[in-house]
Amino acid sequence: MHLYLAKRESGIRMNSADSFINISVEDNIEVKDEFLNLIERLDFIDIQILRKFYMTGKEFPNDTQPYCFPLLYSELKNTHHFKIGIEALRKRLSKLVNMGFLVKVKHSNPTSYEPVSGKENFVRGIILKFFMVNGLMKFL
Repeated sequence: MHLYLAKRESGIRMNSADSFINISVEDNIEVKDEFLNLIERLDFIDIQILRKFYMTGKEFPNDTQPYCFPLLYSELKNTHHFKIGIEALRKRLSKLVNMGFLVKVKHSNPTSYEPVSGKENFVRGIILKFFMVNGLMKFL
């Protein structure tokens, strides 16, 4: 029996952290290895960028957020005080697109990116695992 069913049967309402735990409780070792491999390829800035897209703090189905490039760059620079250049952000977004975490909207001007539909819980699990592995849970 999965953790999800046990919590559901006990009448406890699941929050987003519970669904992350449900993902990480998989019995398939190959999935775990891939999961940890992905976490190792990401750094703090990559995770913060993914948080902008996948962790808006709103309820489902409004829990993801697309961004156009200039707005994302402005928010990261001015609001979050990241010291990142335009080309560095472009390369990071390209890397996240190639890894399958984001989708680049074709024929958009300015360039827009959006979360991948159907991978929301997987990406949130990676974000949570990154914070757990690095001992940053209080900052999540």
